[in-house]
Amino acid sequence: MKTKNLTFAVTIVMAVAGFSASGQQSKKPAEARKDVAEAKTELKEAEKDSIADFQKFKKEAEKKISENKKKITELKSKKLNDNKEIKEKYDKKVLALEQKNNELEKRIEGCNGNDKSTWDSFKSKFSYEMDELGASIKKITSDNK
Repeated sequence: MKTKNLTFAVTIVMAVAGFSASGQQSKKPAEARKDVAEAKTELKEAEKDSIADFQKFKKEAEKKISENKKKITELKSKKLNDNKEIKEKYDKKVLALEQKNNELEKRIEGCNGNDKSTWDSFKSKFSYEMDELGASIKKITSDNK
């Protein structure tokens, strides 16, 4: 009789443990689905932010490139009253600036900004090169005043 009672008690304990475990199991998939839905929403928001950031950066870069073109055109049209050698050096510098500006224009047009890690790297390098070009244009302008 003791064995029957003991067996019965163990069976009840196991059944209660099984029911409570299955109750917790049913909560876990629901929570997981909720977490996945939240993650998808956050991903979509991050993608929208990234696209907006790319479009803003591209618009600003195109504006700077356009301004650089105007400045380079002005530099090209300047008539220097120096000797031939100085004029040739000046023309080579202006041509190099124009080529760099054209290269940056092609790079920004070819960039799509889809891959986040590539985009961050591109943005950093492009900004640095754009700033250097702007500084070079200012330098050549101030050198010839």
